[in-house]
Amino acid sequence: MWWDSPRRRRVLQGVTAGTAAALVPSAVRRAETATEPTVWILETNDPVGAGDRLEVTAALENPGSERVTIDARLVVGHDPDTVDGARVAVDPDSSETIVLGYETARVANTQQFPVRIEAAGGSDERTATVIGLDDGGSAPIRPASGEVTVRPDTSVVFEVAATEPLEPGDVEWDVDDEIAGDLALAYDYTYATGIAAYFAEPDSAGTYDVRATVPTGDDSATHRWTLRVASDGAGRPTVADLSTDPAADAVVGVDETIEIGLTARDADGTLDRAIWVEGQNHTVVRVDDLVGTEDGATLARENPGWIAAGYPTMVRVVCEDGRTSDLATDDGPEIRPPFAVEIVETNAPVTGGERLEVTAEIENEGHLMMIGDTSQEIELIVGREPERVDSETVTVIAGTTETVTLGYETYPVERDDEFPVRVESADDSDERTVRVFGIDG
Repeated sequence: MWWDSPRRRRVLQGVTAGTAAALVPSAVRRAETATEPTVWILETNDPVGAGDRLEVTAALENPGSERVTIDARLVVGHDPDTVDGARVAVDPDSSETIVLGYETARVANTQQFPVRIEAAGGSDERTATVIGLDDGGSAPIRPASGEVTVRPDTSVVFEVAATEPLEPGDVEWDVDDEIAGDLALAYDYTYATGIAAYFAEPDSAGTYDVRATVPTGDDSATHRWTLRVASDGAGRPTVADLSTDPAADAVVGVDETIEIGLTARDADGTLDRAIWVEGQNHTVVRVDDLVGTEDGATLARENPGWIAAGYPTMVRVVCEDGRTSDLATDDGPEIRPPFAVEIVETNAPVTGGERLEVTAEIENEGHLMMIGDTSQEIELIVGREPERVDSETVTVIAGTTETVTLGYETYPVERDDEFPVRVESADDSDERTVRVFGIDG
């Protein structure tokens, strides 16, 4: 994996505390300035059984310079109702994690509804699932009805949720091999979310049965769908646009934030979610909610991860009835390996008019999997009013160090002078103060 994650959570609907520095949620309503607090949902514990406690874990971040007190509240339902709240003090330039929750209603049938954390003038929202009492511990959640009709070559995902998180091997799928789709994605989606999934991709017209048998304690439950494939069925949703900022023709450093944005469309107006997939191991990194006929989402990374190794970011859009888009991909920018700079010596002091030389060690701190250009320009900058006086392009293989000597002919000053000299790479620098003797000295 490209990030540190202490555990898999039940539903991957934001980022865990362990990944917050790497993945910035897209659904957050950001504050107007960079110094105002922000809020985002890290995880929920759903699906839960009817009558059980539903919990939502969120991060409150204070990027400002003063301690602030933030009022947060949990709002649930299509007819929004505030069910819990908290007042939290957050130190400057830090964040606090809160857990808000409530006992769900003892509903007979499985329900899906929005849960939202509101705080600091912003909010973040996810969809939660409560398994109904009459559903025996598990329920089909997509397609919600027992039948779906699609056009040929339209992929459909079938999903089953349970009161306990499901692993890929927990559910037995009985499906005609002829319509098998992206089973690798289904496996990791199940592993990442705790919701069992099967992607079907029929090539031709026909009627197919799809069955999923789920263990529930000492018993099991079987859920059934009918998949009809006909020319008058519903077509795929589409990823109308998938692009990266900075774009594919850019070269960026490992500390720069990369944003991958998508625009999705569905003629029937039933967009539901976007499944983000990293292109190296084809694992699910996040699931974002979508709504309506056209909607968008953004995946932001504060380190380049798989992109640095030359792998694309991928996304598949899903509708409420299970129809999915093709897997869209975007390569993203080239990631520049980080070159660390350390000045090891100078020939100072020198007399004005003589050549001043600065020797530095340049270390490629990237790893062997990075495919960015291992040649970079190293510059020598001198003076209180910085001036570039020399440069050299050096090639440094990942994990190794090269030495470079830069210099210039100093000005024949009349009096002794001291000033800074700095060696810079694109991502690092080191500085020393040197002395030049005056020619009258």
